[in-house]
Amino acid sequence: MERSRVPTGNSHLASRTARQPDHASENSSLVRLARAQTGPKAKLLQAIADEALLLCKAGSAGISLVEGNGENRHFRWLAVSGICAALQGKTTAWDECPCGLTLQAGAPQYFIRPQDHFPCLRFPGVLVTEGIVVPIPAGGAQLGAIWVMAHAHDCPFDDEDVRLLSNLAAFAGSALTIVNARDDSEESERRHGEFIAMLGHELRNPMTPIDGAITAAKRLCADNERAVEVLTIAERQMRHLRTLVDDLLDAARLKHGKLAVRQSDTSLNSIAFDAVTAVTHHVKARRHTLRITGLDAPVHVRADHVRLSQVLGNLLSNAAKYTPVGGTIELDVSIESSEIRGDVPDVVLIRVKDNGIGIDYEVQPRLFELFAQSARGKDHAAGGLGIGLAVAKRMVELHGGTIALRSEGQGRGTEVILRLPILRSSAGLDAPRPTLVVGPAGPAHVLLVDDNPDALQALGVLLGLDGHEVSTADSGREAVSVMSERPPEVAIVDLGMPDMDGFDVARAIREKPELNGILLVALSGYASESDKSRALAAGFDYHLTKPLSLDKLQYILANRSDGRLRGII
Repeated sequence: MERSRVPTGNSHLASRTARQPDHASENSSLVRLARAQTGPKAKLLQAIADEALLLCKAGSAGISLVEGNGENRHFRWLAVSGICAALQGKTTAWDECPCGLTLQAGAPQYFIRPQDHFPCLRFPGVLVTEGIVVPIPAGGAQLGAIWVMAHAHDCPFDDEDVRLLSNLAAFAGSALTIVNARDDSEESERRHGEFIAMLGHELRNPMTPIDGAITAAKRLCADNERAVEVLTIAERQMRHLRTLVDDLLDAARLKHGKLAVRQSDTSLNSIAFDAVTAVTHHVKARRHTLRITGLDAPVHVRADHVRLSQVLGNLLSNAAKYTPVGGTIELDVSIESSEIRGDVPDVVLIRVKDNGIGIDYEVQPRLFELFAQSARGKDHAAGGLGIGLAVAKRMVELHGGTIALRSEGQGRGTEVILRLPILRSSAGLDAPRPTLVVGPAGPAHVLLVDDNPDALQALGVLLGLDGHEVSTADSGREAVSVMSERPPEVAIVDLGMPDMDGFDVARAIREKPELNGILLVALSGYASESDKSRALAAGFDYHLTKPLSLDKLQYILANRSDGRLRGII
């Protein structure tokens, strides 16, 4: 039947006596729908359909949204309430559905016995005596329609139902606009996070062979002072690049709530030493004086060694950057006894103070936000992404502590104060760990597995200079074959290889009892705890992040015979 000849019966509906509005019920429905906007889109649509069913006292109610374009346009019943609820997800063609006629008319339509004219509404055992369909408007367009159906002759609709549905349609259009924008934003954030993680991974891949090649070149040119000098510059810039990449990844983790700490019994002295070592080149380059107090005696703490060292390193690095040449930086540690005894540990106070350029009052409240930077002027352009302090704040919070920044303004220096409830008494510590070898590792047979030939060559040269016997494999399958024929002592395996990745290699090796003596080290551009856990679960003993830390690798090689140390790097 031609659409122009389908009877809509709007005049018939208008001839009926409309019931009095029930504004109290209507207001209650709108309140419930307003609350539903904060939830998922599917639940919002279902809530609107439920309210339409309730307010119009209908047999069925639903929302059909337009999908597709041009000749492929159709309606999908995304929310259905009442007798026809089981039909949720049903699709109807644009030209064969009352919704299409309604959107074409651009106004509410009333249909008498719609099953006689629309075969798509002929459901087994379900009678549709009449129905009302109202377009859902949004920004000059029509997203679809909201509708109600009656399934008995004693439940007729009237103009009050049209008014109610029109209000619900207006609400649905506005709510869907908001929810769609929210969902698009969340999807964009998710993809942004995935992109940052992939970017970090892709940047770390070339950084590994570059870093290794620079280190090898310095050792090969040890007697050439000028060559060592320029290679030291390259080494320093690689270190800066590594910091920027790490900051990018931490920013992505921070925005998605994925930053985590792994606490263990450790020494604040060692944590501070690692932090100071990481910034020594900054301090020396600007001829600063660095004073450390409060660490003459051991300070035992329960903390994430790596992350807390990162926090202190960031604070010291900022102090070095923004303190004029020849300035003074102070790192002071003190203990604040807890007033409450029992399980509450004493608090460690850490102060990092400088006599640098200071920070304007109006900027200080924003400095712990992501990508926030102080306006320091061209004379003090020190680089950075404005990420370090935001990450530091979250790391301190994950340790149960607080971080505060003080500055009296421009030219008055800056002080950052950490309060961390992480102190442990030496008597409460577990049995001491075995003594670790930290010097040069004895010669070992090492297999390097990577599909990047530059990475294989650079790391192979470095290990060869240390006296190790090095074999290589450029694929997972070749690695399993080589290890089966002549097992190495240590295999360093890149995780991101095509065909057979590093996880498959580890599982294949661990399935062979005769190869259980091989120490497997995973190497990856991904650095989250979940990535490390996945590697250890696959059978790796250690997980190292690109660009490869030679200190950590030497530590592993030097202590390769101590099985108790596996997984702690």
